[in-house]
Amino acid sequence: MKKSLASLLAVIAALAVAAPASAARSVTYKGKTSSGHGIKFKVQRGRVHNLTAGVRVSCVPIQGGGRSLGGSEVFGFRGSVRMKRHVRFTFLQKPAFHFREVTTNHDLWLKRRGRTITGRMRIQYSFLVSKYPIGTFSVYSCAGGATFKARARR
Repeated sequence: MKKSLASLLAVIAALAVAAPASAARSVTYKGKTSSGHGIKFKVQRGRVHNLTAGVRVSCVPIQGGGRSLGGSEVFGFRGSVRMKRHVRFTFLQKPAFHFREVTTNHDLWLKRRGRTITGRMRIQYSFLVSKYPIGTFSVYSCAGGATFKARARR
């Protein structure tokens, strides 16, 4: 009787330890953006962690007198955000088109459909470029975005 009770308690304890571990499991998602770049992130407990993707960005001089710039930019963050319909966050980041950190505004829209997560990303920032004569500047405004589709990878 004591042996069966001890073994029953051992089985219950093993299940109790295993249940939270499986609930905290993270799922890695990989896919492509509409601009052809890859996207990768993890989802754990309703939060998106360490998202990294590439998006198309265009920079135009808003006062004229300069040339337009275009290319790809890294859209991503270290850490996590809640997985909800629309998330907006801002932080300092060194962009691809400028040599110093600027304040970048990020928007992320997410929609889950079974094992697939689809969404849209948008990035916006601006910076100054000094010109001749000394003390004059060109202000560049940059914006870009992409849609994506990512599937769960085991």
